[in-house]
Amino acid sequence: MTEADVPEVETETLDSEGYQVDARIMDDLEDMFAAAREAGRSPMICSAFRSWDMQVSLYQNKISRVMSEDGLNEEDAAIKAATVVAKPGTSEHQVGLALDIVSSEYTNLDEGQMETEDQKWLIENSWKYGFILRYPLDKSDITGVIFEPWHYRYVGKKAAKEITEQNLTLEEYLGAEPVGDPTGDL
Repeated sequence: MTEADVPEVETETLDSEGYQVDARIMDDLEDMFAAAREAGRSPMICSAFRSWDMQVSLYQNKISRVMSEDGLNEEDAAIKAATVVAKPGTSEHQVGLALDIVSSEYTNLDEGQMETEDQKWLIENSWKYGFILRYPLDKSDITGVIFEPWHYRYVGKKAAKEITEQNLTLEEYLGAEPVGDPTGDL
């Protein structure tokens, strides 16, 4: 999507941190977090809705870091950066349907999240509330994005159940092509 194509999102603020989501998913999100707490879990949100300008800033920052760290030119760095940070206009955060959720006991955005009890609970139960783990392990060739055990996407309860039961990605469920190049190969 271009900046003009990004739909206006009616957001609702989640917590004292000021994170926002599409207002339509608020009840299911609150129910999921309440169930997690009842199960003795304490996941926390570290990213939610992002404006166009915020997504541009995150993406440009990643390109700069890749250029510096890997010695790539801007074009090649942009390709590699897009496997980790969505290009503006392709981020689900921009429509308020995606959240990055981490364990309160381990807040790093890395594969260590998979080992936390909070993430294990979320992976097992999030579908009941309409959420899926958006970029699962060993599916980067399908999603075009690296494995992100913290990135959850609201798809609705029916779709989440079907996606989970069939072990599909959203791309497979919708018959869509991946957006990025998960390997970072140029």
